Amino acid sequence: MVAKYLIRLDDASEYMDYNKWDKYFKIFDKYNIKPIIAVIPFNKDPKLINNNPDKNFWDKVRNWQKNGYLIGMHGYEHVYLTNQSGIIGLNNKSEFAGVPVEKQIKMISRAYEKFKKECIDVKIFVAPAHSFDYNTLFVLKNYTNIEYISDGFFVNPLILYGFKWIPQQLWKPKLKINGIWTICYHPESDNEEKFEILSKFIQNNNSLFIDL
Repeated sequence: MVAKYLIRLDDASEYMDYNKWDKYFKIFDKYNIKPIIAVIPFNKDPKLINNNPDKNFWDKVRNWQKNGYLIGMHGYEHVYLTNQSGIIGLNNKSEFAGVPVEKQIKMISRAYEKFKKECIDVKIFVAPAHSFDYNTLFVLKNYTNIEYISDGFFVNPLILYGFKWIPQQLWKPKLKINGIWTICYHPESDNEEKFEILSKFIQNNNSLFIDL
């Protein structure tokens, strides 16, 4: 089996800097790559509030969806509430891990309803800082129609805890022998060099990219 690749872009919100994102969209559209776009429904992260809010932001999200991009629910406010690493164990900060289930129900339900209100068919959950716990999964299963989790260091997708897990293991391109590999980028903070490396990889290996 030849390795295949997915692309995920994190931290889209009404405060995003489109100049930083458009270069990604242009190369994706040129090679017909359909990325996962992780959208923060109610962004309150001061590190990600760089411009005046775009009143047309959700129109843009609908257009991404129309273009075949997969929209992911990137948490709630992208504000870290605990220092717990959760199930994945990657970072010692979390919007969800260690938060009481009652509060998680309110957070996730409100986030999910926002996507529904905006006519966005959100089927995938992307946790900020890769951190969430079993209560998060319980709430997603019982209060949303989300089917996929974008996370984990598996080599191939699998079904676990009632969800389809699409692994996310890379933050820069790397040729692999087999497996499904999601490369995650943060256009708001990633530098030009990282984009150029991705651009060259796509130009040379675009046949290896798949969508969900």
